[in-house]
Amino acid sequence: MSQRSKPIKSRSTRAEKQAQTRTQLLRAAAQVFARRGFQGATVEEIAEQAGYSHGAVYSNFGGKEELFLAVFEQYMAQRVQEVADATEIEGSFAQRARAGADQWMARFSDDRATFLLHLEFMIHAARNPHLSKRLGDRMSALRLEIERYLTERQEDTQIPLPLPAADLALILRALGIGLAVEALNQPGGINPRLYGDFVALMANLLEPASGS
Repeated sequence: MSQRSKPIKSRSTRAEKQAQTRTQLLRAAAQVFARRGFQGATVEEIAEQAGYSHGAVYSNFGGKEELFLAVFEQYMAQRVQEVADATEIEGSFAQRARAGADQWMARFSDDRATFLLHLEFMIHAARNPHLSKRLGDRMSALRLEIERYLTERQEDTQIPLPLPAADLALILRALGIGLAVEALNQPGGINPRLYGDFVALMANLLEPASGS
């Protein structure tokens, strides 16, 4: 029994060390990408920041693009959770929907550099169909969360949506990104509450009529 348990423990230890290495590389990559941008960042600098050789990056992620996708996936998971948390506030459906929209604009305002980084990588990925699809799959996480939220609301109220949930979620997500893009070169020129105003207006269409 003891002879069999040793290899299992060894494999477990290797897996734990690899997971730790990946975590440290992802943390370092997020810092370097934020500081240098995607194009300016190098595998060597990321590895050095994490305390590893550049070979560790290639053995765990295969290269800079793979590493960026992993960092982006973590970011999107956080964003989905932030929006989900924002929509759990007390209040009407319109107020909760508005809270999610306001949260996005606040995130953009507080972390403009990350938004610019993602735009940079989107342009880079758009020139590579395979990479573009992989990025698109990860970008869809927040849109799918909005779609789920809308679908649940329709099922709860039996009030039909003005558009299919998937289409409406896509439009709302694209509008949020578009307003952030518009605000990039117009400091103070875009009302940060505008997105929330529109989302609340749309959400009011899904409120049951008074007295029903």
